[in-house]
Amino acid sequence: MAPMATILYFQPATKTFAPEKLAGVRDIIEKRHHRVQTIEEKPTSRLVNELWALWNPLGAIIDCGGEYNDIDAGIFGSHPVVFIGHNPDTLPKSCLLVSNDQCETARAAARELLATDYKNFAFVHNADCKKWSKLRERGFADALAINGRRCAVFRPSDAQSGSVGWMKELRHFLATLKKPCAVFAANDKTAEGVISAATLEGFSSPGDIAVMGVDNYEPICEHITPRLTSIEPDFRRGGRLAATMLLGLAMSKGKWRGRRLQTFGPLRVVRRASTHVLAVLDKAVSDALDLIRREACNGLQAVRVAQLFPCSRRQADNRFRRATGRSILEEIHAVQLERAKELLRDTSVQLKAISDFCGFTNPNSLRKFFLKATGMTMTAWRDTSARAKASY
Repeated sequence: MAPMATILYFQPATKTFAPEKLAGVRDIIEKRHHRVQTIEEKPTSRLVNELWALWNPLGAIIDCGGEYNDIDAGIFGSHPVVFIGHNPDTLPKSCLLVSNDQCETARAAARELLATDYKNFAFVHNADCKKWSKLRERGFADALAINGRRCAVFRPSDAQSGSVGWMKELRHFLATLKKPCAVFAANDKTAEGVISAATLEGFSSPGDIAVMGVDNYEPICEHITPRLTSIEPDFRRGGRLAATMLLGLAMSKGKWRGRRLQTFGPLRVVRRASTHVLAVLDKAVSDALDLIRREACNGLQAVRVAQLFPCSRRQADNRFRRATGRSILEEIHAVQLERAKELLRDTSVQLKAISDFCGFTNPNSLRKFFLKATGMTMTAWRDTSARAKASY
């Protein structure tokens, strides 16, 4: 029996989101009855040569970020490789790249924050203003401008995120903002700094400042006060795209004829207390929002949520509505609707499959709900969304 073909997957040992990307790679590779060999060592010419001699792989996927951000593509020679998240400005035009759609991520943040009662907005860059951070700023500011809103921007001069100098600059910036203000941070680590700086300045969060991050890194999002609302990119789709491209490259013997850059957008907005001004004052409401956020698309019923309150179902609904502006059932439906829209933006997802991921018993139930909620069929909404995206 012939041995299974191998794909090498290079990932930084400290890379936060490698698991979801790797899971996406395995979705594609293992269906072909191949195997994935992970390498947690920064690639060098010597290491690449040794690994190719040992495994004779079909090719390699390099998950970039952190210390891997600007890996020299030349060390892989003519071997089939696909990069995930590499800086496109330092990558040869012939290389294949999968990247997060930074502008679409920023537009998702703008949609979420515009739906609040906040009238003032700001964007906070990561420590060294990487290109991806600048793209997020641009997408956020453009989306706000379309809706008649302006965006204040924090660009740090200190390169060390979390340093004393960086924190002083950030505190000064927050103090100049017109309150209340909704802040979109470049990522969750930056958002954590925003909440810390706001606390040092004596601002309430949410209240004076609502904060949203990107990545949904739970060690930060679930363990900071208030818990952090964050956009979760569709990392698994990114992994699937990379694996599909690598297999195509290997089978064509390096003569790739498809698009050399493919992108993946946000998966969902994970709502937590940092953007719920009143809910943070009521622990039962905050816990209810967390439960709805986790389980709304898994068939959650309003009666289960109401059980979190030490009162009657009617009183629970009234407390929830005072804090959020919606009933418990309306909040469940809002999460389900947003999830359906996120899936509709991904044209590779079949319409009939979407109900399985939104908590509906069958596609027809979702169709009726979506039409009532939006006034459009799912097909029409998908077409309209695609045209709007193309117009940016």
